[in-house]
Formats: sequence, structure tokens, C-alpha cells
Amino acid sequence: MDSAEQAPPASIAVSGGGPLRVLLDDLPYAALLALALAGVVLRLPVSYWVILTPVFGVISIAEGWRHFTNRSERLDLVCRLALDWFAVLLAIYLLFNSGVQGVMNANATSLAMMTLLALGTFVAGVQARVWQICLVGGMLFAAVPGIGWLDQSPLLLAFGGLVIMLLAGAAWWMMRRPRDIPVAHSVAP
Repeated sequence: MDSAEQAPPASIAVSGGGPLRVLLDDLPYAALLALALAGVVLRLPVSYWVILTPVFGVISIAEGWRHFTNRSERLDLVCRLALDWFAVLLAIYLLFNSGVQGVMNANATSLAMMTLLALGTFVAGVQARVWQICLVGGMLFAAVPGIGWLDQSPLLLAFGGLVIMLLAGAAWWMMRRPRDIPVAHSVAP
């Protein structure tokens, strides 16, 4: 087989910048956001939050790993993020302690869990040097009052859904529209 006829290496075929690659790159961040929002909206029990917290920790370590080059930096990252997520788990335990549980209702507990998760996610993103994780933490912070308002107003929920659909449609349209390519005109002598 001639060298010109050889198949391209696998890294070239995979490194394309298509929409599938963008979706796969952003999948962990979308999963973080979806899992946290599902926990609040469905008012899932404490066991869900206890399981979800280490999942957030593992994803933040995995995404931050490439930003650190040597073994000691990576070990430091793992230790810092493990302590961060352990602190979140400890706060969850304190919120679900029998003394506190009698004071808070189910809505307040879910929103408190999401606030803790938002704080932990944002701090983990800063420590891991991953802006997307910081963005997820910020979105979770923003969602806390939004979910509180949505619980009180179904009309606001419908309006919010419409706005999200319009923004998603506009983003899709902007990505799909053809780019204008300037044409160079040559002048005849």
C-alpha cells in the first residue's frame, strides 16, 4: 500500500469541529446541570444528593485534570477538590440532621441542597481552572430563586419555557446560517 493511500490517523478523524464534537465536549457540564435541577424539581430524597455530590466531585476532577501538568499539581487538585466536596457532604448531613429537619419543609430543603451544590460546583470550577464548571455553579445559583418563583407561578413557568425555547432556536439558527465569504475582485489592467 502506497503512503498516499494510507488511511488518516484516528486522531484526525475524531478531531473535527462538528456539532457532535461540541455536544460531547459539553456533555459533562450539561449532565451536572440536569442532575441538580432534576433533584430539586422532583424533590428527590437526601440519598440522591449524597450520591450526586461525589459524582460532581469526580467530574470536576476529571475535567480539571488536563489543566495540571505534573504529578504533584494533580495530587494537589485531587486533595483540594476532595476536601471541597467532603465539606459539601458534611453540610448536607447537617441540613438533614433531625434537629434541622423539623424546621425546614421539603421545598426549603431542596433549594438549600441546590444552593450547597451550586457553591461546591463554583468553588470546584475555580480550583480546577475549568470555567464551564464555574458557569454550571453560577447557573445553579441563578436557578435557586427561579425555582422558588416557579413553584409559586405556573404562568411564569410557561413564560420561562417559552423564553428558553426562543433562545435555543435563535442559537441554532445563528449556528446553521451560512457565513458570508468575501469575494476578492480583481481589476483588469
